[in-house]
Amino acid sequence: MYDDDSLGRDNDAENIGYIIPTPVIKHFITDFERNGHYTGFPALGIEWQKLENPTLRTALGMKAGERGVMIRRVEATAPVSKVMAEGTILASFDGVEISNDGTVPFRHGERIAFTYLISQKYRGEQATLKLIKNGKKTNVKVSLEVTRKLIQVQGQQPRPSYLIVAGLVFTTVSAAYLRSEYGKEYDYDAPVK
Repeated sequence: MYDDDSLGRDNDAENIGYIIPTPVIKHFITDFERNGHYTGFPALGIEWQKLENPTLRTALGMKAGERGVMIRRVEATAPVSKVMAEGTILASFDGVEISNDGTVPFRHGERIAFTYLISQKYRGEQATLKLIKNGKKTNVKVSLEVTRKLIQVQGQQPRPSYLIVAGLVFTTVSAAYLRSEYGKEYDYDAPVK
């Protein structure tokens, strides 16, 4: 006979329900109808920073009344990597102005993170981005894609194979390996090359 603790269950987690928001379900169904399978939510593949500090906005060459968020990092495999770099200001997404705190208008009198606009798109759809770099505004169109990882995340593939030659071990790069070598923040600390 087993008790709950021996099965690894937490006795404090009884009668918990999880709710999936209606927009997520609608996105899944529409995506499945369009492609015959679920392709996922697209992403820009960026990390961004709020620009609420007026001194920072001035240092970045933003004029009075200009708003947006600063791009801190662009993933190498992201579709926007060809048109956007660190230090670029993302001012609008599909014509919707992004405020300095990274929000956009949502419902009457409410605001929501601008990433909500990205989540309303589907893989392969186009988006128009207004960018500011060195005080110059440009509009670019990008095709939105699901983020591709260069390194397999543990659990997606069977254990990586390896080869031992003359005492050297050759293996594929994996998230588990990088985590063991560089710690939890391996995506910041591991060398890019």
